[in-house]
Amino acid sequence: MTASATADVVIVGGGVAGGLLALALRELGAVVTVVDAPAPAGLSSASALSYGALPGWPLAPTPLARLAAGASRRWRLLQGRHGDLGWRPCRLRVHGGGSSLGALSARLPLPFARVDTAVLAARLPPVLAAADVSCLAGQVDSLEPHPSSGWQLQFRDGTSLQAPQLVLAAGAHCRQLWPALPPRLRSSWAAVLELACNPALPGPAVAWLPARFGRVELERRAAGLGQPEWLVDGGLVPRGTGALLGQHTLVRPGLELGAPPPPAEVERQLRRSLADQAWAAALAQLPGRLHQAPVAFCSGGVPLVGPVVAAPGLWVFTGFSAGFSQVPVLAPLVAQALGAAGARADWARRRLQQLGLGWPDQRGADRGT
Repeated sequence: MTASATADVVIVGGGVAGGLLALALRELGAVVTVVDAPAPAGLSSASALSYGALPGWPLAPTPLARLAAGASRRWRLLQGRHGDLGWRPCRLRVHGGGSSLGALSARLPLPFARVDTAVLAARLPPVLAAADVSCLAGQVDSLEPHPSSGWQLQFRDGTSLQAPQLVLAAGAHCRQLWPALPPRLRSSWAAVLELACNPALPGPAVAWLPARFGRVELERRAAGLGQPEWLVDGGLVPRGTGALLGQHTLVRPGLELGAPPPPAEVERQLRRSLADQAWAAALAQLPGRLHQAPVAFCSGGVPLVGPVVAAPGLWVFTGFSAGFSQVPVLAPLVAQALGAAGARADWARRRLQQLGLGWPDQRGADRGT
């Protein structure tokens, strides 16, 4: 059966990127449909595995990093409009290497907050429904240009959906839907241990994070890898009534995601690496449940945001290195560039260029997407 979309915009992907972009488009009055596929058995979504960290200072000397440092303001605004989405002030403790940031965090309260992904996962679906965002569950198998209505999405169950404008916000699955995306968009496998109880409680909420995440450096080397590489970043953050411990990252050569690594081996590597870190040695022995998810990233550190060259009406919103900081501040700009008209849309496009995200020029050259 073929259905005609009554939406102005269809978004594929219902995680933090797709969800916050849908809310931003609704603020402009656009009619929005979000299509999301349940995670396969044994896997989780990338949003669910995130630490949800929101540092209140720029992580790099770039315009995008400076904008992302103010993400907490956007989360507070969203919570004022839609109710609790999991944003929480949080104390930060930094470990590893005797860094100046670690010493400073021990003496002074650094500006830091987080989004509790357990709360967000529970609250986002009803928030989208209350905002009149239509949400469809289904696995999109392919996309095809449609001569009269933009794009046609073909679902695994044989049905299809027509969309005038389409945004890919499906993380590591974006390339499967549109293989011609730029090669800087890559994917990895991430894993964390979920602890039933938070060993840092009772007391105020505290996030223990490394002074530097090795994952970021590994992602930047991804294009030159000749064999798979993995590492573990040590961290402990609250999640619901429990906590998330450690972050295991596996990056393979090439652009294909590949099958998930064996969970037992991943857990062994994660626990062994944590046991070698003085602050986490005792935590490495705690019982916990391993969660794995495919993750999209861009090897240059700049997310893939904007219209796809030579594919009118197709947009992409993925590849974030710090999604919970970057997505909330970029979603309103992308929504205006996509859903507004005239000077407002032009301003949003110029602002995205100023942030280093680029925009296709009139010749269709690729300046960042």
